[in-house]
Formats: sequence, structure tokens, C-alpha cells
Amino acid sequence: MKRINILLVLALAMITLGLAGNAQAQRWDWDNDNSVAQFRSFDAFMNQHPWIAKKLWERPQRVNDRDFVKDNKELKQWLEDHPAAAEAFHGDPAGFMERESHFQRYGGDFAAADAGRGELARFDWFLDGHRDIRRDLMRRPELIDNHGYLDHHHELQEFLRHHPGLRAELQEHPREFMEREGRY
Repeated sequence: MKRINILLVLALAMITLGLAGNAQAQRWDWDNDNSVAQFRSFDAFMNQHPWIAKKLWERPQRVNDRDFVKDNKELKQWLEDHPAAAEAFHGDPAGFMERESHFQRYGGDFAAADAGRGELARFDWFLDGHRDIRRDLMRRPELIDNHGYLDHHHELQEFLRHHPGLRAELQEHPREFMEREGRY
């Protein structure tokens, strides 16, 4: 009986430590400066390894093919060196490659002809990583001013705090802004 109790305590400790480790793991945030830096690195990797890039563009799910990754040591190394990006890539390969496409188009800094288009690009970047928020705002753009909604969507609240110009435009013309975003 004593041995079973010890094994039970050890098993619970291992589970607890495992959960604590996962909670502390770096979380991927599409609008985070560290994430943008990792995307810059991925963009450079893709440019330096055109064969791998071609294969990933053809079928992004290859990132989850152990044989493909094992046969392409450079990709394996990049994924190991960028664990948060790797987790996002493994979780949504097509979405990750779509983000890569945006990154290539805007160079990561979303410099556009005018600030409004740059803000729209940045917001599109954010919404690509938060599809539930995109869906909600496309249906009901006025939610952008709903404190209850924002309280349940801290990522959006934080994004808007860092982009006051975009927030002001969204608050003044929510439907028009979201229509532009939908066409973007």
C-alpha cells in the first residue's frame, strides 16, 4: 500500500511539473515583436533554402511529416531554434504559410503607401491569428466598443491599446473599417 501511495505521489508530481512547464512555454502571438523577429528569421530561411520553401509552399503540412523534416536538417534546426514559431507552424501549417505570404508582401514592418493601409495590414495580421475575433467583428463591428467583449478577448484589448489610431478609426467607423478589412 505504501509503495502504491509513493507511486501515486510521484505520478501526480510528474503531471504537475509537466503542466507547469507547458504553462510557462513561450506563447506565439502574431503581433508580438519577438514573433515578428522569428518571422523575419523564417523569411530569411525560406530565401536561403528555395527547395525547402518550394516544398512547403506546395504542401505546408510537410512541416508535420517527420521524414521530410528529418531529411531537411536545416528546417529541423530552424524549428528547434524557434520553438514558439515551430509550435504555431505545426498547429496551423497553411495559416502559418499564409502569414509568411503577408510577411513577404509587407516586409514585416507593414510599411505601406499610407499609414491607414499600414494599420489595416497590421490589423489583418492580427485577425489572421485570431479567427474567432475576425468572425465576430465581421458580423458585429460595434463589438470593438463593447467592454464586455473586450474583457473576454484580452489579445484584442492589448492590440488596440498598442494601436490607438486604429482603435479610433474602428470606433468612429466600425462597419466601414471592417468592410475594408474584408476586402483586404
